Amino acid sequence: MRYIYARVSTEEQNVHQQAQYLAERYEHDAIVTETFTGTTTDRPKFTELMSQLQQGDALIVYHVSRLGRKTSEVLETVESLKSRDVQVYVDQLQGIDITSGVGKLLFTTLSGLAELEREQMLERQRIGINRARAEGKYTGRKKVDKNLINAVDVIRSQGFSVAKACKQVGIGEATYYRNKGLTTAS
Repeated sequence: MRYIYARVSTEEQNVHQQAQYLAERYEHDAIVTETFTGTTTDRPKFTELMSQLQQGDALIVYHVSRLGRKTSEVLETVESLKSRDVQVYVDQLQGIDITSGVGKLLFTTLSGLAELEREQMLERQRIGINRARAEGKYTGRKKVDKNLINAVDVIRSQGFSVAKACKQVGIGEATYYRNKGLTTAS
């Protein structure tokens, strides 16, 4: 089977646009979309997809960073897939199979650049926050109304998934988990 995996980090981004773009360019059997940070490979839908991939399957992503932001984790993921004879295609690399020799070289370089990009973005963010604090303008992250978190819990108690409950309430899954004191879906 050929799987498209599309991921964005925030609710403000459009994961369906990314999935549609890939679907128009590549033959596929299934599309998996997820709104979850790329700083970990421990993402609910990603983890489920990784366990489903079998010998002869293919995974298609838009950009190296869709697999993750940490070079070591992404390389480990690709090596695991390669050992299971799963092909991995990255659109950014014009659809080159990154489990091949040339593909691995390009992929490793781009993985490092994706991690560098994230580190630079965080550094710029820290500089901006420090400046705003010095000017008395920084108020920090808005507190999430605990009633929203409680509403998700009520909906979940009725048998709905976290994803569906969060969507119904209008908050992101990461926000829910963070406010419950969890770092991942447990």
